[in-house]
Amino acid sequence: MTRRAVGWPLLVQAGLVLGGYAAVRPMTGYRAIELQAGNTGIGLLAASFSVLPLLLAYPVGRQADRFGPARLMVVGVVLFTGAGVLAMLAGSLPVLLVASALLGLGQLVSVVGQQATVAVSGTANLDRGFGLLTAAGAVGQAVGPLLAAGAASVPGVGPSPAAVGLAVGTAICAASALCLRPLLRAAPRSRAPAPRSSWRVAAGMVGVPGMAATLVAGGVVLAALDLLSVFLPAWADERGVPVAAVGGLLALRAVVTLLARLVVDRVVARAGRRLTMVASIAVAGLGLLVLPLVQLPGAAVIMLLLGIGLGVAQPLAMSWVADAARPGTRGAAMGLRLTANRLAQTALPVAVGAFSAGAAGVFWAVGALLALSAGALLRMPPDRTRPPAPPAKGL
Repeated sequence: MTRRAVGWPLLVQAGLVLGGYAAVRPMTGYRAIELQAGNTGIGLLAASFSVLPLLLAYPVGRQADRFGPARLMVVGVVLFTGAGVLAMLAGSLPVLLVASALLGLGQLVSVVGQQATVAVSGTANLDRGFGLLTAAGAVGQAVGPLLAAGAASVPGVGPSPAAVGLAVGTAICAASALCLRPLLRAAPRSRAPAPRSSWRVAAGMVGVPGMAATLVAGGVVLAALDLLSVFLPAWADERGVPVAAVGGLLALRAVVTLLARLVVDRVVARAGRRLTMVASIAVAGLGLLVLPLVQLPGAAVIMLLLGIGLGVAQPLAMSWVADAARPGTRGAAMGLRLTANRLAQTALPVAVGAFSAGAAGVFWAVGALLALSAGALLRMPPDRTRPPAPPAKGL
């Protein structure tokens, strides 16, 4: 599979799928409100997105190795589109919960396929490939909700605002099917059968030196992003910072993350992957440790640090896991990484929220975890990447 064949089609497909997902997820909450769901029902709805991805991420990755990541992306788009239609038509909360769970599964299947495509593409520069992939996803996640919210705000269109927003998000994801034909053409004709014991393969991956530390660090990084979004308003409220400024801080972090991902391969070419990962996570940890001590101007500087640190760490964790996995198991490696991410995103907010006092305690706890993760990564084996190829068309 050539870089030219999987380049722009893959990036556009990733942006559309994640854009559709980012648009649909909040709209399911509005749909639950229209169905008279209470706080408990909305909480169940939020959890339903993650249940199937947590349980099935690794098995789905194994299927990418068996049948090819492009075929997996086809399944993901079909699942997502069907679930989006079901959410629009849902007349009760139980039906909406089923639709929500299937939406999460469809997004998972698509994302595993996208990441596995980069992992097996044969590109000599995995850092560039994953950097561009995550950057494309970030663009989609920024644009998708704006389109859905804008359409839902138009009076008199559709049966309800939530249904209109769901329709827009579903259509965005469905449009990604137009990008699948060149990816299917580039896919290998045949696949070797998967080994008998999937979990034996997983145990072997975790046993690779540095793999466990990388999986944990990647999960902590994503949990840190979630917790930043949730607890930054509490930090702002304690200091009288207006809501618009909070939105500006989060937008600043997102823009810096996007820019950092576009150049991450150049940094790795000079400093090496291990040092870049350690430095980025350490910078993010330092930023969260300092955040409770500053006011609004200082927070803007902290967002620059977090944008670089958290933004760079994610694609590098992907490329390290893919590079460490044996040929024929890279889809499984991506699934294993996503399982670790979902587990961290589920467990860490509960643990940190239960044992930390206020927003400051949360930021200090997560900052300390990031610092510990950076320290653990120092024990990783030396970089095993091939010399990065010069930027080329596609990935």
